[in-house]
Amino acid sequence: MSETQHDEEDLELETWDKLPLGLMDNLAESEKYRVDVYRPIYSMHKWWARRPGSTFRILGLAALTDSNTTKDDILRMNTMETKYEGKYLESLKEDVSGKTILDPFAGGGTTLFELNRLGAQTVGYELNPVAWWINKKNIDQVDVDSLKQARDALLSSVREDIGELYTTTDPKTGQKCEILYAFQTQVLPCLTCDEEVQLMKSRTLVRKGKTHSAFVCCPNRECDDRIIELDQEIPDELDCPCCGTVFDPSDGNTTRAKYTCSNGHKHDIKETLDRLDAKPEFEYYALQYSAPGGDRRIKSFDEEDERKAERARELLEERFDELPIPTQKIPSGDKTSRLTARNYEQYHEVFSDRHLLTYGTLFREAQKFDDENLGEFLITGISNALKRGSLLIRWDYTNNKGSSVFPRQSYIPRAQPVEGNPLNTDGNIVAVENFLDNVVEAKDYCNRPFEKLKEDGDVNKYFIQDESVKESRRKGLKCKTSERLDLDDESVDFVITDPPYYDNVQYSELSGYFYSWLHHVLGDEYEEFEPEHVPSAREIVANSRTGKDEDFFIESLTNVFKESHRVLKDDGELMFTYHHNENEAWGVILQALVESGFTITGAYPVQSEMPSSMTISSLENAEYDIVIFANKESVSEETTLDQLRQDLFFELQDMIEEERERHQELSTADLGVILRGKCMFYYSKHYPEVYSDGERVGVNDALETVDDVIEQILEGSANLPASIDTISESYAAFVKRGAEEHDDLNKHLMAKNLNVSDLEDEELIAGGRDEKRPVSAEERVNFIEQKLNGMSPGEADNLLDIDKIHYLHHLFVTDQSTSEYLKEWKTEDLEDLADFMADVTGDDRFEKVMELNLGQF
Repeated sequence: MSETQHDEEDLELETWDKLPLGLMDNLAESEKYRVDVYRPIYSMHKWWARRPGSTFRILGLAALTDSNTTKDDILRMNTMETKYEGKYLESLKEDVSGKTILDPFAGGGTTLFELNRLGAQTVGYELNPVAWWINKKNIDQVDVDSLKQARDALLSSVREDIGELYTTTDPKTGQKCEILYAFQTQVLPCLTCDEEVQLMKSRTLVRKGKTHSAFVCCPNRECDDRIIELDQEIPDELDCPCCGTVFDPSDGNTTRAKYTCSNGHKHDIKETLDRLDAKPEFEYYALQYSAPGGDRRIKSFDEEDERKAERARELLEERFDELPIPTQKIPSGDKTSRLTARNYEQYHEVFSDRHLLTYGTLFREAQKFDDENLGEFLITGISNALKRGSLLIRWDYTNNKGSSVFPRQSYIPRAQPVEGNPLNTDGNIVAVENFLDNVVEAKDYCNRPFEKLKEDGDVNKYFIQDESVKESRRKGLKCKTSERLDLDDESVDFVITDPPYYDNVQYSELSGYFYSWLHHVLGDEYEEFEPEHVPSAREIVANSRTGKDEDFFIESLTNVFKESHRVLKDDGELMFTYHHNENEAWGVILQALVESGFTITGAYPVQSEMPSSMTISSLENAEYDIVIFANKESVSEETTLDQLRQDLFFELQDMIEEERERHQELSTADLGVILRGKCMFYYSKHYPEVYSDGERVGVNDALETVDDVIEQILEGSANLPASIDTISESYAAFVKRGAEEHDDLNKHLMAKNLNVSDLEDEELIAGGRDEKRPVSAEERVNFIEQKLNGMSPGEADNLLDIDKIHYLHHLFVTDQSTSEYLKEWKTEDLEDLADFMADVTGDDRFEKVMELNLGQF
């Protein structure tokens, strides 16, 4: 390595060398599991894909401390005392009030909040009014005692007004009790026999627990008492003690899209609604209530309960015009299409009448406070409570509670929703009181920030002395696109952000759920909430339904990065987290970076989501973020892709030694991510003057070259001919590496524009998240034969190269003839794959299946 290259590397490592990666992962894992406990500020209002505050606190410390600061100075574990130590647990001694941090994608507010805590001046841009509001109230100061009094006054007023609507009579004692949840079911006619059908996925309401009974619902609508209490595990078959109906409590009449009447006629829910030109209609059939003594019991929905539901409908009709009810049309979109497909047209239609009355009354009363700031904090808490209150809430009969509206980053219409009591005093998760308490705790946290750390089996709280959040450090917060920044050239010291994840999250469509209410509540006071819908024309996402393709995403993101480049000081630095498991998305964001004039200087993987997160387990997203670093350094020298490849072979050896010394617990997959970022430095600093065969080399070609070099150096690749399909090559490399965790496997696959599900679909891997293993040739025989049986003679397009090798291996070991298939399949490249499989498995039969020469055919 030349002296110049050493100097460049010393410069580029200055910030990221301060990252205590392993400890960062520990902090992020704890925080994402219970953010309300570890960082209460981020529980004040729902936002999607919010990154861990602990990660951005460390990024801020790395940026704002001097070049002599090490990662151990920032955070280390004192192994003698099993306690954390370092600047992470202290207020910054350096005066950073002259430093300005820009976040052009403010989102849920992590950057602006954490850097404000550290004492820096912050500037934020956020196009989405809901996210802008979250950022504003995160930093707005308030007297916490006054906020508590306002909370109590609001709840007292609304409970006195309409709390009676959430009461019922306990059939055992005759006492008035508080409703916790009202169970509803969608009702549709059978299109064949005209029977009115209650759509129920399950008859089970509560499973048997150690301290409570099980409850199930009789399917007979004419039964006088449909709720059956069982002091035992729920059996597979049950006789209703009231009407004698025999049924399976786990067997409903509805799937996600279909329903079946008692005569066995099956129909599609959407088709039925369309043919009737009708919206979903629901009936109450049961209640969960707080019984005398505190037990939570289930009862049938009776005539008294119906009268109270009807009274709620009457009151809503009387007050409709004076309450802030979300009457806007639901816009067409990728996520909202699931609502409009069920004939929901306006946002208020996804709420019950009692909920519309309740939330509308809460918002109206909050608007009446003379102290507008207090009212705004109450409005923020009520808005957040909406995530537990609508017809999109399903009942979790294992944990005996309602779900969230957004268990995934999507809308999910429910045929069997539950209506929680937002005014309940029981303290369950739907209670507005809890959400207002979250606001109080969030603002208390602003005044006395703390860090909670797991140490030697305990969770210890450390208050950070002389640290607080102040409005005076909020240099600017604009609700507008960051494609044009109202900032002077070279006026920002650092750009720290979390840009949109290509097509992963459709923010405007999801936040429209909250905005539909806030438009009516805040629109008269704030111009940001004047439009009927969330402004989305310049929202930077990929969305096929709105015509936003890859070109739009690249162009828009490039505009933002160009503006960030313009306002960043020459010695400043851009750092951001990115979260996507597709190479396509990585190529897009890297292209936007280099086209903006930035030089990529490094990339590091950090924990982002809990493995149990619905976002991950359902959508196969990566569990980790990549922190990318970039600066304004560039050179105009021309270079070639071949030269870049040769240089990288020599440089990577030194890089590997340095990174393993710097971060001793790195997995091979993590090391590959880091090396990838470092290699892109060599490409991006010459961009666009990188050539191959006389033509300029694009980001995707550069990424492919970098990945090939890294895999060969790390001995994680198959190094097979280019004609071998990507899935087969990735499987072969996996066999060579051996079993590994889901996360590590996904990191390797990402470099090939694949993810774990791609190999699972081909039955090439098996196992849980803790350990994925390669599936053997014999285990795949039935799967491959199904492919072969579904093809026309001579057709092999649906077969992977590894399918051919595995099937030939099967024929060989079972003494069947291979000649018919070898005539069609044998090539020199396929022989190379067979040789490779023989080497990595130690099974020389892989080689022998290819020994028949083409001349013998």
